Amino acid sequence: MRRTLTRALIFTVTVLSSYLLTGVLEDRILTETERFRPALATALGMACIVLIFVPLFAYTERLTEAVIRASLQTTRSTAGKTLGAIAFVIVVLTTLFALFLDRWFNKSIVDVL
Repeated sequence: MRRTLTRALIFTVTVLSSYLLTGVLEDRILTETERFRPALATALGMACIVLIFVPLFAYTERLTEAVIRASLQTTRSTAGKTLGAIAFVIVVLTTLFALFLDRWFNKSIVDVL
């Protein structure tokens, strides 16, 4: 059960992190392609996203897995298995929430509260 939850957490964090990174790359690509015609800019943007997203997702997945496993071991040893895992998940999801809130609305968690 715990292994399934860990895999689900790794997958969730990987997808969300990859989405944030590709969003930043997409913004950069779109600013560079403004000098092209829309059809060409769209084709270039799509190609760049595929060429960037596939290796980025693979790298992010490996990195996320390593970070999560190391962090879970650290929190488990200091706060106990269950409490440490719950605390870690809350910290990770709160961090991702803050990054998405900043990216989409240019606001911080403090602004929202």
